[in-house]
Formats: sequence, structure tokens, C-alpha cells
Amino acid sequence: MINLPAANYELDFSGTLPPSAQAGMAAADANAKMDWKRYVDGCIQRVALKLPEFTVDDVLDALESLPFSPSTHNLAALGPRMKEVAKSLKYMTATDRVKRSKRPEKNGNLHRVWKSNLWRQA
Repeated sequence: MINLPAANYELDFSGTLPPSAQAGMAAADANAKMDWKRYVDGCIQRVALKLPEFTVDDVLDALESLPFSPSTHNLAALGPRMKEVAKSLKYMTATDRVKRSKRPEKNGNLHRVWKSNLWRQA
């Protein structure tokens, strides 16, 4: 049995992610600090203004470039944050493509490629 955090959360049985991974992401999101979420929202906006397409790697680069960036206990909270920002703030739209992470600590994990809704070519 998987215990889910008490939040607006539904399991997706499409096979994209196993239910255990989805539950872990939901728990990470539920426990992420609110100030971290706000900083991440701003970094997503910054990246979406700068790039036509991006992944969480680009958002992490933006977050880490801040002088006093907050941290969270589990970076698995970044996935749900990206989905929430896409849904509520509409900074980006999910594509059906993935890209291997360029960050060594991610061991080549696959990350969704997001299409910016804010980027405008100069």
C-alpha cells in the first residue's frame, strides 16, 4: 500500500512513472518549503524568458546562480513544481520529448523537455 500525502494528488496509471515514483514526488512536493517553491517559480520564469525549450537542468542552473538560493530537502519536488507552474502560471508547455540530464549527479536521468510560452525571438 502506498501512503500519499494529503494534497490534491492523483496517480497516473499511463505508465509514464511508476506509482511509487509518483508518490515520492508528491511527498517531496508536500514537504518542500514555500520560499523554495517561490524561488523556483521565479527561476522557471527566468529560464522560460531566456530559452525556447528547457529542462529542469536549466532551472537548477538558474537557482544555483542566485547569491543566497534556498534549498529543499529533496529535489524530487522540482518535477511537481514544474507541472504546477505549467498548469497555473502557464510559463511553459510540456512536450512529448525527453533529454538526458547533463548534471553528473543525475547519472543521465531523463528529463521532460518543456516549450517556453514566454520566450520571444529578438
